[in-house]
Amino acid sequence: MTRRHHTRASHWRITSLGTLLVLTLSLAAKADTPTLSHLWLEQPTQPEASALAYYLLRVDREAQRHQGLRLGEELTTLADWHALAGHAEVARGLREWRARIEALQAHPSRTPARADLAALLASPRHDPALDSLAAAGTCALPDWVEFWHFDGITRQRWQPGMDLRDLLRERPRRHWSAADEAWVIPPQGAPRRVGVAAWNASNLPLAAGSRVVLIFPDPVQEAAWVNRTLPNYLATRLPSDACRPLTLLSAGHSSTERTTTQQTTAGDAAQ
Repeated sequence: MTRRHHTRASHWRITSLGTLLVLTLSLAAKADTPTLSHLWLEQPTQPEASALAYYLLRVDREAQRHQGLRLGEELTTLADWHALAGHAEVARGLREWRARIEALQAHPSRTPARADLAALLASPRHDPALDSLAAAGTCALPDWVEFWHFDGITRQRWQPGMDLRDLLRERPRRHWSAADEAWVIPPQGAPRRVGVAAWNASNLPLAAGSRVVLIFPDPVQEAAWVNRTLPNYLATRLPSDACRPLTLLSAGHSSTERTTTQQTTAGDAAQ
């Protein structure tokens, strides 16, 4: 009995030491891996506090592209359904939604996550390795809020203190009164579902760069899928029209490589 107890204890100690060694090696490997925070720290100047940082993981890029294509197809079907039902205005609005999705597909996207230096340093396990990134950069704070309503899409000029009720008051009631709920997609953070009908009306402050999307009440499969998917897709779009990408070079070598590139370009120009 005693020998068996010692054997189990020894086995437990060996297993624990092995696990600790694996974790230590993993942490050491991660510490040696260039990450996005390293790249931020290498920049000559840090972005302004109001700037919106972003990154896109390589593994997310293709999935986002397919999601956008599927949204275009489902919106086409939903627009046709409304056209056949005699809802010409809604059908036209949905075609505008589809056209905007197609336009967004041609622009850079992001992984929905905090990408600013403060957030990455506060949570190192969420600091992505540079070789896992397809893109990264910053966006200037926009001056608009975007409203996806039943008559199309409208960009409203953002004002300090602006909220959801302010946005709804700016549009004719026929553009949104058929909806019971809407999604609010902030420039950073997860989409939030909120009531907009008389019986469930709520309110949320709107930050500059927010998008508000009405939820279709239609009892058809395409509407249910668009209602679930569109807010998550829009959360992957850049929240500004003025974004500056970073050059994704290996941290620790980026400054040297940039200098070499500049010197080569200057030499070629001189010749």
